Amino acid sequence: MDLHRVATLGHSRGGAGATWQAADRNRAQWPEGVEVRAVMALAPAYNVMTEDVSAYGITKTPVPVAVVRGTCDGQVGREALAFASEATARSSAGFRQLEMPGANHNYVNTQWSPRSGQVPAWDDATHDAAHPGRCTDPGGSPYAPS
Repeated sequence: MDLHRVATLGHSRGGAGATWQAADRNRAQWPEGVEVRAVMALAPAYNVMTEDVSAYGITKTPVPVAVVRGTCDGQVGREALAFASEATARSSAGFRQLEMPGANHNYVNTQWSPRSGQVPAWDDATHDAAHPGRCTDPGGSPYAPS
């Protein structure tokens, strides 16, 4: 294993954590010899109302950050893309974003998917068969993908 080429990946709050871990102010906490070289945040859940974006700033080390979120994500809105973009705004490594049409927040793992029968497995959005390209919340209220 090459600890000089580490990438971090996280989903939801873990996506925010992967970004936070790579931030300038947390670099001193990396184990000796470890160098974080990339971050992938899958549907990262930041508390945009209370979190300080400077805590996530990645400017000193060229760590590219990629964010993926679904257009039917009922938990994480487009603000996750803006938050990560701001955190990397002064980075020379850049920021990439991808929105997956029709993907929601929770149905990314067969262990926790609604079909598993485990509690509390639920989808935050489903596809509206009557309106292709649109999503519905669990109560059946239609909304357009964001």
